Amino acid sequence: MTVTIAKEIIMRKSNEMQIGKAGEYLVCCNLIMKGFIAFPSEQGLPYDVLLDTGKKLLKVQVKTTSGVRVVPQRRTESKMYIFNVKRHGKNNSKRYSKEEIDLFAIVSLATMQVGYLITDDMPETINIRADELRGFYYDEKGVEDYKNVIQLRKDGWNQTETAKEVGIAVATVNRMCAKGYKPFLTNARYFSDFIRNKEWFYGI
Repeated sequence: MTVTIAKEIIMRKSNEMQIGKAGEYLVCCNLIMKGFIAFPSEQGLPYDVLLDTGKKLLKVQVKTTSGVRVVPQRRTESKMYIFNVKRHGKNNSKRYSKEEIDLFAIVSLATMQVGYLITDDMPETINIRADELRGFYYDEKGVEDYKNVIQLRKDGWNQTETAKEVGIAVATVNRMCAKGYKPFLTNARYFSDFIRNKEWFYGI
């Protein structure tokens, strides 16, 4: 390993640590603004923030991202927030348990937003849509294209004219106009779906 590569690795890890710390402090601020007591935990513990709701103490593991990234292995480019919940312990063989973590906080530094999930609801990797990109995701665009196609056809436009106007293939127009066709829509969730009010924490 050359000195240059070693320096780049150190700088990258240092930057990742700073992003993580920024997320932890933002979570503390977010929880304090809700009226709770919250503070960073000591190093070496499985949780990052300790939350006192006034009724119980909750251990919070914080996952932070600097912004959206392109989701890999998709034919159509899709930008989302990607949070990886790494395992811990020897060889990362152990997953966070309910005894170690009560909830996860997810942080977007790009928008300064903080969301929360209970441990049982947190998969090892979660892709979350950005609210500022709402309406531009592939399935949402498909629904909008479908609505436009149906309206244009009702207005008397032929398939070729409709396809050109909407910006899709003629074959796609024909498929959309076929009996029984329903546009595909996922159950993907947006970051705002995970933003919680104060009362939510009392139910944990």
